[in-house]
Amino acid sequence: MNNIRNIIFDLGAVIINIDMLGVNKKLTEMGVENIEEIHAHMFSRDVYHKLETGRISPEEFRNEIRKKAMGELSDEQLDEAWNNIILDIPPQRIKALEEARKLYRTFLLSNTNIIHYEFYNACFREQYGYDSLSGLFEKAYFSHVLNMRKPDPDIYRFVLEDAKLDPAETLFIDDKEENVRSAESTGMQGYHLVDGTDMTELFEDGSLRI
Repeated sequence: MNNIRNIIFDLGAVIINIDMLGVNKKLTEMGVENIEEIHAHMFSRDVYHKLETGRISPEEFRNEIRKKAMGELSDEQLDEAWNNIILDIPPQRIKALEEARKLYRTFLLSNTNIIHYEFYNACFREQYGYDSLSGLFEKAYFSHVLNMRKPDPDIYRFVLEDAKLDPAETLFIDDKEENVRSAESTGMQGYHLVDGTDMTELFEDGSLRI
């Protein structure tokens, strides 16, 4: 990958640690017992994807949960449960991104939603002093802003065109293989960050070692 000039990073499980079962744990603590029924309802109505592509508001999202959840849950409780997916932002990864930016044009492309976006940016500001995660990159792209999500090839094409990137000189790093393969279909080089591998292992003094 000596010809790489640009790197596009995924966010969850690449930069930020996540626990996809975190929402279940928090809802259970809150006394919710029919969690599987709630998820089935949300998937059947495509609610999670609609939130990630900005097609529904946070209030509409919360109300969909309330339709199936047993007991009264406030906006604050629902956001707390939903944000329990987000874990820590390890400092060694921030350092690796800061070093990589000196040698490459770096970008972020994330499937996310406005509730998570506001939460992890607040955590990031408090821990690292940046205005937002976007400050680590030349530009950050978010699914809920673009109204499309990975692995739709159009989202990769949009980033390539918007940032004026040569796909042959661009590396995309993601923890989901389907996202990597879709990115490769647009001409980019891809790297599947498998479970148990830390993104810092791909760099040495900011330079790619893969």
